[in-house]
Amino acid sequence: MDFTGSVSDTGVTFNLEKLGTVNYYSKIPEQVNDESIFIVIKNYEVIGINLGSLMNAKDCDGIVELILPENIIPVDFFYFLTKELTSYGYMMNVEYKMAISPESLKVYQNYWNKIAPLMKMFGLKEQPKRKTKARHRFVKGLSEVPFSVDYNGSKATVYWNSRNELIIKKGAILVDKAPLTKAGIVGFAGRFGMQLRQEHADSIEDNVLTKDVHLRSVNEVGTFLYFAGTNSWLKLISPEGKTLDELTIVK
Repeated sequence: MDFTGSVSDTGVTFNLEKLGTVNYYSKIPEQVNDESIFIVIKNYEVIGINLGSLMNAKDCDGIVELILPENIIPVDFFYFLTKELTSYGYMMNVEYKMAISPESLKVYQNYWNKIAPLMKMFGLKEQPKRKTKARHRFVKGLSEVPFSVDYNGSKATVYWNSRNELIIKKGAILVDKAPLTKAGIVGFAGRFGMQLRQEHADSIEDNVLTKDVHLRSVNEVGTFLYFAGTNSWLKLISPEGKTLDELTIVK
């Protein structure tokens, strides 16, 4: 793969000709391209992936920006990439489904295969593909543990009451607005979050819960509180400082 590039105090730029541009930032950039995909890395792990925003980039080690070539639709490739990273063992908070044509999938896979070596150079930890994504086991003894959420302006206390029921306690603070695309519309995760909020509209006033809200999954909790964009299993913290992920993951 041929490229030209430049280096600065805050990052590196790779101009890949027909493959677009890849930027690596050691700190949050001042300007954000609405059609770029941002992969947020911490401790050699993907902790978030966003289209046109950096809502989950606080305290990260680095940010990879993909400025896509003209033959790739950003919204479609964003969905493709969430599934690709999930298949490699990362837990992406994606609750929606999207149909992509076989022809487009071939283009997207070819593009990703060509730029993937750069991801390793940026510190992205390689993981072998798994047949199934990480599984978590409900532990009855945790049903009375108050898990705290403090992320991107959202704060809440959450109980995992039963296998398919999580309770967000009243008083929780919700992120005000879902991030918008360049076209000025709400993205997929944002629409799902707004749908959840509409279903519980009588429990929300000025982005604060006035009643407890019962949801079906950890991903729903994250989407409801802060419109997803990160691994919500890592954002639920016990009083002892342990994540719900490490307390319940099946190894």
